[in-house]
Amino acid sequence: MQKRVIILFDIFVLTSFGAYLAMAVWHLPEPLRHRLLTASLGMLAKLTGMTG
Repeated sequence: MQKRVIILFDIFVLTSFGAYLAMAVWHLPEPLRHRLLTASLGMLAKLTGMTG
């Protein structure tokens, strides 16, 4: 039971942090937001071995 509570708490914290980052990125100027998205997708493509 205690392990389940810890896992649920971790999921909640990570989800909240993800929402906070999404809101912070949303308020960036459009060109900067586009560059950040392009860079992160390129990094994800390199990590997964796909062409980016």
